[in-house]
Amino acid sequence: MQKTIKLVIMLFIVILCTTNLSYSAEKQVLLKTTSTWDNAEYKKLKIKKPEVTVLKIIINVNEELPMHKHDLVNIAYVKKGTLTVITDNQKEITLQEGEVLPELIGKYHYGKNTGNVPVELIVFYVGEKGTPLSVNK
Repeated sequence: MQKTIKLVIMLFIVILCTTNLSYSAEKQVLLKTTSTWDNAEYKKLKIKKPEVTVLKIIINVNEELPMHKHDLVNIAYVKKGTLTVITDNQKEITLQEGEVLPELIGKYHYGKNTGNVPVELIVFYVGEKGTPLSVNK
């Protein structure tokens, strides 16, 4: 009986040592920032009724979006393609697939596809419920 108990305990230890009890999910921080891409710091957010929106936006080759601004926090992830963002005072930034952009707040700008494939964006917006996601100039 004692041999059986020892054998069960040893078998249990072997199983514990050879079984991976941790998860295999990986994570990578894509962006952690306190400011937009032009270094304008985020102000203390006062949102009474928060609303989160996530959009998938596709910009075809040689296409450009209209000049617009955002009055809420939004972050764009470039899933595919090359995107160039240009402000109304001609400041610009170019992003490639896999890069993340903390978008401008309250400043007019537009994005254009400067690559050879359609740009696919996933954009996350956080703001007061009912606030337009963008306002054209």
